[in-house]
Amino acid sequence: MPIYAETILVPANTPEDNPVKLDIQIKEQFITRMEVGFEDGCAWMVKVQIRYGIKVFFPMRKETWLVGNDETVGWEERFTMPAPNEVLTVYACSPGTKYDHNVFIRIMTLPKGFYFLESLLDKLYRLFERII
Repeated sequence: MPIYAETILVPANTPEDNPVKLDIQIKEQFITRMEVGFEDGCAWMVKVQIRYGIKVFFPMRKETWLVGNDETVGWEERFTMPAPNEVLTVYACSPGTKYDHNVFIRIMTLPKGFYFLESLLDKLYRLFERII
């Protein structure tokens, strides 16, 4: 399972209307898990969005941001990129902060063959649940 691990530095008092950006090129088409790690001291003031083009990928609405403090927020994904070598962009801001902060991004993917096997097993499991 290929894992993309990146860090984005968010300068102190970066405004929401001018966030820092980090492009992550994803070679595989199938994203299975994403994680955003916030350092201790972010105090829920450092904000992160992940976008695919103009679409906000996470959180779901453009007006919302993911925040945290001394924690990693992770979620399972079942997203198929339209093609290999697509780009996800991380946007981050920190309005009102006095210090720079790092945010850690991890994106887990699957090669095409493994993704189809996992999808098939998932469908079989759901069918088995309905039968029982």
